[in-house]
Amino acid sequence: MPRARATRCLAGPRGRRRELALLAVALAGALGCNHDVHRIEPIGRPSAARAPAVRVLVFGDFGERNLLQRLVARAMVAAHRERPFDLAVQLGDNLYRCGPDPTRPGAEGCRFSADGATLAPGVTAPADPIFEVNEAPLRGLAGPDGQPIPIYLVLGNHDVGVGVGAACEARGLEREEARRRRACLSVAHRSPAWRMPARHYVVDHGPVRLVAVDTNVVAEDYGGFTLEEELAFLDEALRPCGPERACFVVGHHPPAVAHVYPRRRGGRERMERLLGVVAGRARAFFGGHAHQLGHVTVDGLEVFLSGSTAMGGYGRIRTLTPPRAQPRFATTAWGFAELEADARGYWVRFVDFQGAPLHCCEAEGAGPCRSVTCR
Repeated sequence: MPRARATRCLAGPRGRRRELALLAVALAGALGCNHDVHRIEPIGRPSAARAPAVRVLVFGDFGERNLLQRLVARAMVAAHRERPFDLAVQLGDNLYRCGPDPTRPGAEGCRFSADGATLAPGVTAPADPIFEVNEAPLRGLAGPDGQPIPIYLVLGNHDVGVGVGAACEARGLEREEARRRRACLSVAHRSPAWRMPARHYVVDHGPVRLVAVDTNVVAEDYGGFTLEEELAFLDEALRPCGPERACFVVGHHPPAVAHVYPRRRGGRERMERLLGVVAGRARAFFGGHAHQLGHVTVDGLEVFLSGSTAMGGYGRIRTLTPPRAQPRFATTAWGFAELEADARGYWVRFVDFQGAPLHCCEAEGAGPCRSVTCR
């Protein structure tokens, strides 16, 4: 996989956030200003610009109050002011380290309906200040009327306590009850900056359908939720997809990724089952989990990774999972993704925390998303 080192350092301080920018410069200098970048050539010319029918902000692994979160949030708000987004999608790990508090008074009343996805009638969530960690930096994502754009979220493993060991054990609760409550509390929370209609759900906007899934069951069944149920939901949600309806699956764990971690076998067979339902039906899968930005193709499915916000970092990208996947672009740089679509196709753009484009691709109809020069 062709590799190059990015040497672009942080820009100087601007505007009212001088102190933040100075701190960012200090951080970059301390860490060498050196992100790992892989890019596959060739890169073609972009097609003639056209107005999208829908413009979507896509980012994940955002739920930690730190400098990286503030830097990326600032860049997302600036991008929204320049060219407004119609909606945003968060790809999980919305609340580090363990999601909402399952022992908070009133949490015991949070229950799902028999479908295991929507809330039982009359359920409300107790107030929990942890949600401010996610929502406060995003209040600038508002329209001219001051109303926030819709922000939809999916569950990540840290939101429910899957795969994090004993760190998320809740005193006085069985593990599975604590996990189920955390999922329920995330769905039950309501605010202008937080929309999670169910544990899994669909959003139709113009020519696009977003299919939001709970990929935690790919790692393991938890809280009474199963992979079989999630696959059945996906199969049904993807039925309308085709030439007239471009479908994009959004979930926390991506089915393919080039990443910094050693290859692990756990959960691969289960992920292959999910991939078998999605490939050939959805145009692309947007995921987080690995704290990077990336574009990989597997079994004809485009996979876009946008998990380098609050938990972005440094590291050498060294592993491709699964090995048959075809990498297009990968970087440890901090930033986010933009999805734009119309009736003819879609295009994706990765942007760093300073607003600079990192990677762009375009797809006509159900065809592949070919790398092009960013405008």
